[in-house]
Amino acid sequence: MQKLLVIVTILVLATPGCLDNLQEKLVSCENITGQCRYEILSANDYSKLHIEINYVTGNAPDSEALNLLKQRIQEVTDKTSISVSQSSFGSTDNSYTLEEILEIENNQRTQSKSGNKFVIHILYLNGEYEDNDQTLGLAYSGSSFALFKEKIEDSAFLLISSTDIEKSVIVHEFGHILGLVNNGYQSPHNHEDSQHPHHSDNDESVMYWAIESQDIGNQIDGEPPNNFDSDDLDDLRLMKEGKL
Repeated sequence: MQKLLVIVTILVLATPGCLDNLQEKLVSCENITGQCRYEILSANDYSKLHIEINYVTGNAPDSEALNLLKQRIQEVTDKTSISVSQSSFGSTDNSYTLEEILEIENNQRTQSKSGNKFVIHILYLNGEYEDNDQTLGLAYSGSSFALFKEKIEDSAFLLISSTDIEKSVIVHEFGHILGLVNNGYQSPHNHEDSQHPHHSDNDESVMYWAIESQDIGNQIDGEPPNNFDSDDLDDLRLMKEGKL
């Protein structure tokens, strides 16, 4: 046992880079939803942003939704460029636990932040989220979120298309990885819904709680919002200025 301990100690001392990598992973903002907001909003550490998308075959993202997400990123961040890559993968599942989502990301994701580029990862899944079958989108780390494409399509109602809903959901989940609302900071504005933590109480904000729920058609009149309201935008401005 003593000999084994000596060997392990020598290996650690001989490879300090491994220890540094482990330490960096343990303290990374990517471990907690909302904690990478400064890295995403500011260009100080990462001037470029890349969106890596992996989707279950047959559940590709809508191009209008992706274009809108890029537009919103340009509007609220200081990034000098935004790029997108997409690839498909097969899945025989129709229900996903958080553990399974994390495993899929681990298997499919090929890029992480490096150099002057921050990377956001989006999974487009078929089926449903096992813990809540009403879920349309789920932000689950500091740089990752998932959308449930079939659930979004099933949520279309009256004159509101699934594209309209997908545009709202993708911006909503992006808002969550920015920390909206009050996730890791305290807003000077009283705009958090007490019944739905980390969501706006304004049904004209993209951060309204019903945006990521299949009950969206019963909670919102007309086309769902796909933009941040004035309180959201002021929170993001204060974050960029280092005041929140």
